[in-house]
Amino acid sequence: MLDDIVNLLVKTAGDLLVGACLMRLWLQMRRIPMSNPVGVFVMGMTDWIVKPLRRIVPGVAGIDWASVVAAAIISLAAILVIRLAASYSYGFLHLPPIEYILLAALVYLLNDALLLGELVVFLVAALSWINPFSPVLPILDALTAPLLRPIRRILPPVGRVDLSPLVLFVLFYICQIVLDHLVGH
Repeated sequence: MLDDIVNLLVKTAGDLLVGACLMRLWLQMRRIPMSNPVGVFVMGMTDWIVKPLRRIVPGVAGIDWASVVAAAIISLAAILVIRLAASYSYGFLHLPPIEYILLAALVYLLNDALLLGELVVFLVAALSWINPFSPVLPILDALTAPLLRPIRRILPPVGRVDLSPLVLFVLFYICQIVLDHLVGH
């Protein structure tokens, strides 16, 4: 029971922080100013880890590697705490081999990237129907446009309904299934 509670808390906090680091990277890669509401939130969530890392991890080729490293560190920490809590529930502390821990942290990171993509695609689709004048919609739309553009070339709108977000959502989900099978979840 305790390991389930720790798992929930660590996974929730880890997903939020890893997602924020990845969103920071995504916003910067798309050259979206951080002065928008999404950017301000993301900066507030990640400055504590990304700014110190920037002193030792420089950005290269337009990629904020400090955000990537921050997301990787948080993923690794989350996996370690989850695995330690699980082993402690059996009455002893035991960790799987380091290769498994590193692979699980990588899968955790990639899974969170896919979850972030799903969330942004869902928000774009929902906001475009519910509140097309939302100030956040252009930001989210700018993030998803490069992902949706190739799908829209193959699958044009049916009537006035754009099915490309649904296709992208399904592709993200398929990738998550593949990732989960890599570590035997």
